[in-house]
Amino acid sequence: MDSEHILIIGAGLAGTCLAHQLIANGHRIQLVDRGINHSTAIAAGMVNPMVFRRMNKSWRLDEFMTDARNYYLHLEQLLEHKLFHPIIIRRMLSSEQERNYWLERQNVQEFKAYLSEISPEDETYSLANNQFGSGRLKSSFWVDAKSYYEKNTAYFHKKGLLLKEDFDCTYFDENQLTYKGITYSKVVFCVGYQQMNAPFFQELPIQQTKGQTIRVRSQEIPENESLNRKCFVLPMGDQVFRIGATYEWDNPDLNPTEEAKQELMEHLRVLGNFTYDVIDQQVGVRPTVLDRRPILGAHRTIKNMYLFNGLGTKGYLMAPTLARELTDFMFEGKPLDKEISIQRFYQKLDL
Repeated sequence: MDSEHILIIGAGLAGTCLAHQLIANGHRIQLVDRGINHSTAIAAGMVNPMVFRRMNKSWRLDEFMTDARNYYLHLEQLLEHKLFHPIIIRRMLSSEQERNYWLERQNVQEFKAYLSEISPEDETYSLANNQFGSGRLKSSFWVDAKSYYEKNTAYFHKKGLLLKEDFDCTYFDENQLTYKGITYSKVVFCVGYQQMNAPFFQELPIQQTKGQTIRVRSQEIPENESLNRKCFVLPMGDQVFRIGATYEWDNPDLNPTEEAKQELMEHLRVLGNFTYDVIDQQVGVRPTVLDRRPILGAHRTIKNMYLFNGLGTKGYLMAPTLARELTDFMFEGKPLDKEISIQRFYQKLDL
């Protein structure tokens, strides 16, 4: 494969995953990112392998999980910084039905890598409300999202591969694929929730979904596991926990609200009557899609222009695999999974 020069707009999770994949494939890259991120850097970075209630595995879980683990462990060495944090998620079961789903699946081979068998200790767990028992997830982890963004942008900037600036369309020629006088063979837009403000792909339904979390300090919340029911409780060390998250559809506002804070505190009370102090509140905006699948593919009319977006809440799980699949699509013509392909929307627009 001949080496090509690729322009990537956006150095969040999608853009950096793609950049590392392209470099591994022998290509040259140029990232453009203004250095202010309200999605990748603000995310909790939690990777939960299961969809609760009916206790199903996340979509394409097995392949995503393997690629994600390998990717973050490799980046730790490349960036010389800890990013990957294994953690046990303890699900406080919400109903007898949910408990039965867990019991049915815990001995099924395809679930054994993720669901621990419910033990007597799980049934009598006393550090959180435990009306229907609890279960422990295996293979879950969290990524230090703030460090991921900061260390990656510092790495690419040091190598001269990152322009720290807003992408300025007045310097971009989409027909010649030139930016500030440099010609690229391909251009990929990875701009997250700001897609609707970009000049290309605006017809696609990428929503701006505001999410808020709070950090609390408590001597009563257990630190050795992440509790989950109505909210997640992520232990961050030194008796500090991150509680999340809210969902506010079609809302790009970046101001924290008292309503969201109260909602998170109310959800935490479902887990237990813990005493705690609120340290701060964080706001991010996720790029989401109604069908809960990312959007990847080529622009419908502009040759060699591509999109990688819509990672939503499962981004830290899916992005490494999808970066590889987009690379294979761009350079080898391998078809994208129909569930993520941009064509699912272009076909509707053409009707």
